Amino acid sequence: MNELGSVVFKHSPEDFIVEEVWDTEICKISENSEVFGKTKVDFGRLDVNDRRDFMFCEMEKINLDHFSAIEILTREIGKKIHEIGYGGTKDKIAWTCQRVSIFNPNIELIRKFHNPNIILKNFRWGKHKIKTGDLTGNRFRIVLRDADKDAIKILSKLRNSEFIPNYFGEQRFGSLRNDNVKIGKLIFKKKFKEAVFAFLTDFGQSEDQEVKDAKKKLKEKKDLNEARAYFPSKLYAEKRILDYLSSNEEDWIGALKMIGEKTLLLMCQAVQSKIFNDILERVNDEGINAKSLNLMGYNSEISEGRVGKIEWETMELHDMRFDDFKVDKIPDLSLKSSRRKAFFKIMDLEVFTDDDELFIPSKKIILSFRLDSGVYATTLLEQFFELR
Repeated sequence: MNELGSVVFKHSPEDFIVEEVWDTEICKISENSEVFGKTKVDFGRLDVNDRRDFMFCEMEKINLDHFSAIEILTREIGKKIHEIGYGGTKDKIAWTCQRVSIFNPNIELIRKFHNPNIILKNFRWGKHKIKTGDLTGNRFRIVLRDADKDAIKILSKLRNSEFIPNYFGEQRFGSLRNDNVKIGKLIFKKKFKEAVFAFLTDFGQSEDQEVKDAKKKLKEKKDLNEARAYFPSKLYAEKRILDYLSSNEEDWIGALKMIGEKTLLLMCQAVQSKIFNDILERVNDEGINAKSLNLMGYNSEISEGRVGKIEWETMELHDMRFDDFKVDKIPDLSLKSSRRKAFFKIMDLEVFTDDDELFIPSKKIILSFRLDSGVYATTLLEQFFELR
């Protein structure tokens, strides 16, 4: 889609509401956000003495990222991360409600739980841990503000769109520096030194001048020891790498690990995601009816027919081979092949426009819809709107 409408996205957490759907049940948010910080844990009709291995409850949160919320929960109720189960992660700048499971719960610690950004409610006993993907889907209510004329015009296209290409969103590729694919490819090609230098010297255009100057200087001089003195303290991961290399010279794999396993894995998955997006773009352009497509990995098998030819050509374009996805020296970064839905359907879509009380005299767009598990609202919105 060439023409995009411009809107302000996630102006406040209340503008992005997500409620998990479990078959016919919906994890509903509270009537208003003023309840946060005032609500006490209420077990309702749950018989706390009729214990099971797992306790299910709904976790409602606002303006807090998913992993911080889980970390707070585990700390306050005396559990470890792996003892908390959930069906999917939720955004930070959002008001969300989701189901979680707690293994072998400490009733008294849960009763005392209190946090200004988290509410625990609707308790029940369960038989198993909730795992990623267990939920049916998510229901969204999204307010897009300061909508320009193109955004209003494009709503008819949104209403009439039956199936939407299931692209990975831009966030997957590095929202600040947009270098996840570049560094991921260097890791897959076992060019660990180049990957370290790319992380240390790449910067985003929106970063402040102090960061840009430091990274430009290192790129020019390539003196890692000298860089320790002038790299800003705000560059935490970069500083850890420089400190590590000062006492572990040329241990590039060890230096990469200073970035953190989750971040490194995201960089590698970004390569997989970019290849998928490029394949899907051609499949969509050619009008091929495909239910799912390969997420390439070290055990991939090329599809039959025209889709298979597109897969080969896209892999060649990216200079990638299946074996590249296996990283023997950092096994946790190796990626297996899997399948991903190629297109998704918007369900229960309702679209409204109104005067924007915050961006006067502009209009706001209110969207209400439901998506299946594993499909992201941002993926949908990015295909119609320029999100500011």
